[in-house]
Amino acid sequence: MITTYDSPAETMTAVTDGWYNRLAASLNLSIRHFQLLQPPGVPVSDQALWDCFNVVPPATLKYNRWYYQQPTFFSQYAAVVNGLSFPESAFVEDIGADTYAQWQAYLKTLSPPPPANTLPTVWFQWAMVNAPSVANIGRSDLATQLLISGAQAALEPYEGPNAKPADFFPSFSDLKNTLRASPGTSFFFDSTDDDPDVSNSWVPGDDPNYFGIWTGSSAAFLVSRKFASSKITVSIQFDHFAVVTVTPGQWYNSSLLHQAWASQSTPPWIDSSDWQTYFGDSGSLTHAVGSILAADGITLTLTSDADFTPMEQTLIKGLAAIGDWPAYCPVASSAISNTITTAPGSTTIQFKSSPGIPVVLGLNVFDIRSYVGAG
Repeated sequence: MITTYDSPAETMTAVTDGWYNRLAASLNLSIRHFQLLQPPGVPVSDQALWDCFNVVPPATLKYNRWYYQQPTFFSQYAAVVNGLSFPESAFVEDIGADTYAQWQAYLKTLSPPPPANTLPTVWFQWAMVNAPSVANIGRSDLATQLLISGAQAALEPYEGPNAKPADFFPSFSDLKNTLRASPGTSFFFDSTDDDPDVSNSWVPGDDPNYFGIWTGSSAAFLVSRKFASSKITVSIQFDHFAVVTVTPGQWYNSSLLHQAWASQSTPPWIDSSDWQTYFGDSGSLTHAVGSILAADGITLTLTSDADFTPMEQTLIKGLAAIGDWPAYCPVASSAISNTITTAPGSTTIQFKSSPGIPVVLGLNVFDIRSYVGAG
């Protein structure tokens, strides 16, 4: 039975939530992490692909990229790294001034001086004999200094006027190769048998901030309400599909981000209030993309028994090029096509993407606690 709601926008919400659940169930996607990307990404280069997932995704099941203006993951990570410091004065305070003077005297006896990355171990071996009560905290302090300085050095080539682009895995060619070796699938959606209940998903509740029947349209438009209240069927065919892990490039240090998340104190933060700025409930780095859902050779054949007027039919046909439900993918190149045929009491929309052309349909989103490996 078709699910209906009192609010005009909620009618569209219900059918889209039903589509979300059908897609997740058919492709074995976890509703604890999966997020629809609206419109999907159709990258043609490394940078275009990375732009799809170099983002701090909003807490929503449908990431409407026209509505949500999200910061990049790289920008927020870089801000965190540059907001950390472990000054020598903090090390002196933790181990004591006398012990620090003895440690500095000992270092001067070593020739050649030990490399920076060995200092935590050299300290610990010395301190276990000469200052055992502060051996552990001193080693931890030196390791934190090393971690921060190393992460900041790794970032330097990606910042400033001649910055390198923030790279990720997969590259565009990697994604194409992965899809080429992946299986295909087909499944079917019927709104008369949909399940719009998303209360057990990672973002339960109503989320109306997405499109109506075509890209950019309101869910409350009369034509969208007619569409969402009709019997809708979608036949889906993917030549290939895959869930592909997203891994930041050499600029990223997972241990450093874990350290920043795990400690709210000064140090390692230069300003302790910055922890809330990034990781608090309303912070700017509360979620991250762990993997993407991509497919190629997509064919979606949608039918609706909505009784659209001739004027509404003309409007829908005229706007087909900017994308329609459920993919909302604009016809930006010859790789994408949208074909609409209408008749009294019947509308058929066919969306097709070319074989071998990746389409990023969604993201698997993790809260920052899970992303940094803290559970």
